[in-house]
Amino acid sequence: MANRRKPTVQLPDPTSMTEAAIDAGVRAVEMTAAVARGLARGAMTAARAMADGTVQATEQTTNATSAVVRDAGERAKRAASGATKRAASGATKRAPKRATPRATSTPRRTPRKKSGRRRSG
Repeated sequence: MANRRKPTVQLPDPTSMTEAAIDAGVRAVEMTAAVARGLARGAMTAARAMADGTVQATEQTTNATSAVVRDAGERAKRAASGATKRAASGATKRAPKRATPRATSTPRRTPRKKSGRRRSG
């Protein structure tokens, strides 16, 4: 058997390897910067959305509060005008008197609960 020669492998040029490594590093740094910019942009968008949501919620609360206050004012006006009409007509209603008065003037008391203990005797 004859000795076979191993095929020679061409080694890459060291300068091209260095350039390739530098290019890869530069690309990695550029990608990291792009991701950071994207995250910052996303954070700003989220902050704006939250601020807009807060402003909208505040406006809705203000509108609802002013509507409640307006309704209360209108109710007070209606109640005041109704009270003046009733006072002018003299139609103040009172509870009717009892047909048979109670024996005592003090209010009724509810009976006390008996304790659950039995007495031994």
